[in-house]
Amino acid sequence: MNDIKQLMLHPRQLSFKMLRDIYEQPVILTLTESAYEAIDASHEDVRTIIARDKSAYGINTGFGLLAKTRISDDQLELLQHNLIVSHSVALVTHFLPAWYD
Repeated sequence: MNDIKQLMLHPRQLSFKMLRDIYEQPVILTLTESAYEAIDASHEDVRTIIARDKSAYGINTGFGLLAKTRISDDQLELLQHNLIVSHSVALVTHFLPAWYD
């Protein structure tokens, strides 16, 4: 029986090989303590921007041609959800040819 590969993710160190490993086989992912700290710091930055009622590209505005369009606070979660989904689709589309070579 194969052991499940374990992979520790470090901030700013994700490689194409790591992504392929994650895609091709079961992997147990863990984050380093510094990754959790970076996530917490980013979360606080976003909360501060929203609390100050300032516009910040992609946090509470649209993207591209809609960059100057402010998104209402009650729609921010949906905006971020859609951003993650759209980027996930683009990522898979980009890597599929390499995974089937």
